[in-house]
Amino acid sequence: MIINAKQFGLKGKSKYADTRAMQKALNYAKKHKPTTIYVPEGEYHIRKPLVIYDSTTLVLDEAAVLKRCGKDTMLKNGRRFKLYYGYKGNSHIHISGGTFDMNGFNYPYNNTTMCMGHAEDIQIQNVTFKDVVGGHCLDACGINGLYINNCEFLGFRDLDGTRFFSEAVQIDIQVPGAFPKFGATDGTITKNVIIEHCYFGNSNTPTMQTWNRAIGSHASRYDQYYQNIHIRYNTFDGLNQYALTPLKSKDTYIHHNIFKNCTGGIRFLAVKDGKNAKDLKGKEQGTQAGSNLNIYQNSFIGKMSKESIRIQSYNDVKHQTVLIADNSFKDSSQSIHLQDIASLILFNNKDSDIKIKKVRVE
Repeated sequence: MIINAKQFGLKGKSKYADTRAMQKALNYAKKHKPTTIYVPEGEYHIRKPLVIYDSTTLVLDEAAVLKRCGKDTMLKNGRRFKLYYGYKGNSHIHISGGTFDMNGFNYPYNNTTMCMGHAEDIQIQNVTFKDVVGGHCLDACGINGLYINNCEFLGFRDLDGTRFFSEAVQIDIQVPGAFPKFGATDGTITKNVIIEHCYFGNSNTPTMQTWNRAIGSHASRYDQYYQNIHIRYNTFDGLNQYALTPLKSKDTYIHHNIFKNCTGGIRFLAVKDGKNAKDLKGKEQGTQAGSNLNIYQNSFIGKMSKESIRIQSYNDVKHQTVLIADNSFKDSSQSIHLQDIASLILFNNKDSDIKIKKVRVE
């Protein structure tokens, strides 16, 4: 079934009418699934979070803009206080086209554009995300099967300098403090991810800048691993921290990306201690590292004050099996830091006298 959001009262540039109409369309889709909702050309103002439900496809005309006119997130796949578990929440959600504009110049409030949790099969294609303050474009928390293709992530603002860890796309785990929107904090982790053919940079909106980080994680738990992550054919332009910050993952493939004038390239860390080293019952267990990290055929362009590639663990716990091959390094300022790795494969990295620091590599 295909419906047009205008059937439900979508007017344009009316935050009450537009928000109400969009939610009515989404509620209709919930009752008549699977449903495709079409949003025609125009600018539509959203004043509070929209909730999208199972088996809904949301298609925006390429000239359609959903613009935040409030303080909260724009779209989420669950309701507050409802306890979704595992991957059993609202799934099979496909979003394509148009622009989700967080309107950070006019509404400089810390929040995230899309919050997707406890789900399977989330697909986002040909979408432009703009002007986020403090949060993320997408917080993917407890997702099995995330596909992001041909999207643009433009413009970020860190109001007070405390959001240096904010990623445009956060690959997340359902634990206390990580995902405050909804759902059970049962340790459900994100896995089976493809992010390809995307651009991460600036929007040129006043007060906005490029992202600090493009894709990464900063929460973990003992024996819970992000797994089967593919980041490929993307461009990271002028990012202010390491562009990619995977954390204690298994089976990670980073290839055919362009890192252009970024402060740093790829940082891959183990979990040292503290809350991220606790098990799901709250008992701290100690350091854990990742395995099967593959970094190949990437191009690093321009000066970097942080490493192009930094791989590090702690307490003599080693990452298992790391491949770094056929990458191109274009500036003499670039370097590689390799620490605590069991089974390193390093070859044919070219185009400059790349500085390689090896510490306790077996």
